[in-house]
Amino acid sequence: MTQPTLHIRLFGAFELRLGATPVALESVRAVSLLAYVLLRRDISHSRRSVAFQLWPDSSDAQAQTNLRHVLHTLRRSLPEGYLELTGRTLRWNPTAAWTLDVAEFDAALERAKRGNAVAELRTALAQYRAELLEGVYDEWLLPLRDEYRSRYLAALAQLATVLLEQGAYADALGVAERLLHQDPLDEVTWRLLMRLHDRQGDRARALRAYHACVTTLERELGVEPGRETKELYANLLTSEASAPVARAAMTDVLEQAPMVGRETEFARLVTAWEQSERGRARCLFLSGEAGSGKTRLVEELVAWASQRGALTAVGRAYAAEGALAYGPVVAWLRTEGLRETCRRLPEDVRHILSRLVPELAVAGVQPLPETTADDQRRRLYDAFVQALTQPERPVLLVVDDLHWSDRETLGFLHYLVRTVSQSRLLLVMIARSEELDSQPAVVELLHGLRALDRLDELELAPLSLADTLVLAERISGRTIADDEGVSLFATTEGNPLFIVESLRSGWRPGGEHPSLPPRVQAAIESRLGQVSAEARDLAGVAATIGRAFNTDVLRAAAGADEDELVRALDELWRRRIIREQDGDAYDFSHPLILEAAYRSAGPAQRRQRHARVARALERVYAADPQPVSGQIAAQYDRAAQYEQAVVWYGRAADAALRVYAHADAVHALERALALLRAHPQIPQRAERELALLTVLPGPLLGVAGYSSERLTAAQTRALELADALGRDPDPPLLRSLG
Repeated sequence: MTQPTLHIRLFGAFELRLGATPVALESVRAVSLLAYVLLRRDISHSRRSVAFQLWPDSSDAQAQTNLRHVLHTLRRSLPEGYLELTGRTLRWNPTAAWTLDVAEFDAALERAKRGNAVAELRTALAQYRAELLEGVYDEWLLPLRDEYRSRYLAALAQLATVLLEQGAYADALGVAERLLHQDPLDEVTWRLLMRLHDRQGDRARALRAYHACVTTLERELGVEPGRETKELYANLLTSEASAPVARAAMTDVLEQAPMVGRETEFARLVTAWEQSERGRARCLFLSGEAGSGKTRLVEELVAWASQRGALTAVGRAYAAEGALAYGPVVAWLRTEGLRETCRRLPEDVRHILSRLVPELAVAGVQPLPETTADDQRRRLYDAFVQALTQPERPVLLVVDDLHWSDRETLGFLHYLVRTVSQSRLLLVMIARSEELDSQPAVVELLHGLRALDRLDELELAPLSLADTLVLAERISGRTIADDEGVSLFATTEGNPLFIVESLRSGWRPGGEHPSLPPRVQAAIESRLGQVSAEARDLAGVAATIGRAFNTDVLRAAAGADEDELVRALDELWRRRIIREQDGDAYDFSHPLILEAAYRSAGPAQRRQRHARVARALERVYAADPQPVSGQIAAQYDRAAQYEQAVVWYGRAADAALRVYAHADAVHALERALALLRAHPQIPQRAERELALLTVLPGPLLGVAGYSSERLTAAQTRALELADALGRDPDPPLLRSLG
């Protein structure tokens, strides 16, 4: 009988299979020894030299004793015929039946030199799952790891260039984005990304790439882009536009200025991180009033942890109605490092996650048998946990604006903290203090975590007078007199955002500073008033979309031509009204700026904008509207186009039920029913109401229970409507009646 092939993977975590059967080695040293021989598979090795490489700090005799022991365990694990041993040497048998990802990578790169470069480069890149022997730090390995990483980056760059030359811009973009993730400080790649978007006729995205390049270089190196990158940026702007100007010189404390007065708080975050690095998972809740610098403080932690080799992922909850459940968790899973981890998960786990992250779907996987809603939710939670705790690196997870999180996300966060006590994971949750009293679900989560004794809490206080003075001088670039500092402190009460916005709007002691709530409102409105009418109108449309927006939806909703869109986006970015976000989105630099931009229009214009945004979302997501169905419904609702809102609330409920988000489904269904009752002119009102009421009892049972008066009322009304319409009750309604 033919022996199965031995399959070995050295890129990423070590894997060994005999046919389809995993083979476990008995020690990390056995993995190192096997990898050492495989990476030098074409030569015979003296035992003495191998022993020295693997145990460089041991004596010669001890190293050779160690080698004999590890060889003995390795021969127990491997089938016969793969290792060729003599008393003095060892080598890999090249004629045995085996595959090695590193060998396939090398061979494909060689073939790419002789022709069919695209196919062969893709073959090579598919082998490189992650760095060589991830998690192993032997001295002999480090130069080889660097060499293979360099070859991987060179292959990515070559493939992107070839695809660009062939006019395959969409494919080249995907490759360039992978390359950028590996080396975000390489301006050559940023320029490639800008050119590719421009070649596709999407100058807005090309501009966003430049914005992201500037921010990255400022944050990481404290430098501006080079001449060639700036020239490419200038070419993106139309000749009718004014010459490109430098970004606002006044640094934004919430983005890039050095932290002031937060040394003690940052030390607390570092302590929590170091505890989690040692395998004691922690959860830290950071609160403070709007503008107190919570996000800025955590951004500093993210940068610090990333430099130490951590895998970091940031998700944000949004106040916008209709967002799909588990939004922050989905954002985590789409972070580059975790996305790669998810792709290595078992197929059944990926199938579960694909309900929320469709790109993880696996063809041909049989769906799991239907069970109770609680069991289905538990499966989803377990899949989330598996994805978030698989990486070999320590993990830092951040959820910003926790006060806007949906119930499903909050439920999972409690489950995560409860079940991962021994993982190298730190969860940081950020919320506005003033929002907590109106968010009972968040308060319930915090109480639950306190009861588990798993919650560290930190509240940011306002800056002191002395720190206010220091921050003002760093922001303004001039000396602030003591009396000015006292006046500024009295105006802003030590709130970092208020300090920045007051200075940006031309604050001077003795000037008029309206105390409208919030006190900084006038400063923000003044800042918006400094931009062109086109940029101000675009900011209003963007604010109607919500805090995060992508250029496709913005373009469709604004109705602006490409020149106008590019100029206005660039102006808003240079004025620091918006900033680039992960993925392909922009975000307002603070929720208060979004609120001011949204209120800049009257009620009639806001309704018109909501309708335009709803139609834009329909067009942009026509192929798969499910993830944005709730947003479309909410936009039509606020546009007072109630018939369309009812339709989309029904679709939003279906989308929520697919991911077991029963509370979201109930909210969507009950809002649709309320609209039907308030607007009897909607066509086919009774039929629509019966369809919604037929679906409602299922999720309402999970949210409110059998004894709920809401459930009884829904069932009674559904039966009345069915009778009035001469129809038999549908099975879902009958099942809810027991």
